[in-house]
Amino acid sequence: METLAKRLRYARERMGLTQSELARRVKLRPQAIQFIEAGHVRRPRSVVEIARVLGVNAEWLLLGEGAVDVAIRETPAGYEGEVALSDEAVAVARLWMALPQGQRVAMKETLMALLKTQS
Repeated sequence: METLAKRLRYARERMGLTQSELARRVKLRPQAIQFIEAGHVRRPRSVVEIARVLGVNAEWLLLGEGAVDVAIRETPAGYEGEVALSDEAVAVARLWMALPQGQRVAMKETLMALLKTQS
């Protein structure tokens, strides 16, 4: 994809977000996202935060260079090497990163409660 506008729209739609939802998550007005996607803004100041919310590489989003996805890796306790996450786990991690901090805390508590009921 040759433009920031096209890359942003692709990443936003891949996450299933509307322009308004993305704007709310990065604390921008919806018009800001609309302007970027229309090609009126070439170097938005909030590109790093937008990329974080969308789970993509900021360099790819801004310049079209590098890998699209941010590498998400997990190192289990007592294991020296890195273990790549499954596609499903990466998708869940992207959704998790898009949540506001308060909702992450609530989700973590819910998951911990579910795990306790399984044992």
